[in-house]
Amino acid sequence: MSTVEPACYSTPEESGLRVETIPFERIPHQSRLFLEYLQDPVALRRFYAGAVRFHHELPQRISEVLSAYEVSRSSVCDALEEMNRGWGAPEATLKNIELLRDADCIAVVSGQQAGLFTGPLYTIYKALSAVKLAGCLTQRGTKAVPVFWMASEDGDFAEVAKAEFIGRDCQLKNVEVSSSWHREGQPVGHVITDESIVRKSPVGLT
Repeated sequence: MSTVEPACYSTPEESGLRVETIPFERIPHQSRLFLEYLQDPVALRRFYAGAVRFHHELPQRISEVLSAYEVSRSSVCDALEEMNRGWGAPEATLKNIELLRDADCIAVVSGQQAGLFTGPLYTIYKALSAVKLAGCLTQRGTKAVPVFWMASEDGDFAEVAKAEFIGRDCQLKNVEVSSSWHREGQPVGHVITDESIVRKSPVGLT
C-alpha cells in the first residue's frame, strides 16, 4: 500500500513524498517473540497470560484487573494531582485523575524515558495510543483513563541527549545538548537546561 502525500519540500518543484508501509518482518533485527506476537498474541499466552487478539476483547479482563489493585488509589491520585497541577495540566487531565479515584476505573498505562524535545516520535505515538484505547473502552462502557509514565529516573543521558528531525530540505537533521549538563549517575529528569535549549530546538533552528 502506498500513498502520495504533500512533502515538507524546500522548493516549489518538489512534488511529494511516496509513503509505503513496511512489515516489521522486513526490518532487520526484530525479535522472533515480537513478530509472533504481532501475528497472533493469543498464541503467546504462556508468556502473556492476559493477551487478547482485539482491543474490543479487553473488557473481558476488567474484573481481573480491578481485583489485582493493591495500592491506595487516593495516594496515587493525590500524587498525580500535585504533579500535574505543578506542570499546569489542563482541566481534562485533572478530571481524569478524579475519575481514577473511582474503584471501578482502570488505567491504560504507557510510558517512555524522558528525552530531548519529547524524544523519538514513537514516544508521542505511545501517549496517543493510550488516549485512544482509553477512549475506546469508555465508549464501550468501561471507565478508563490514559496514564503516561515518564521514566525520568533513567540515568543514561547520552541516550536521550540527541533529537533527530526532518529539516526544511527533507534531510535528516539532529541536535544534541552538552554532556556538561549532566552529572554521572544523575537521573535525566533532574537535568536543568539553560537558554541555549531554545536555539537548539527544531522550532528555533534556521
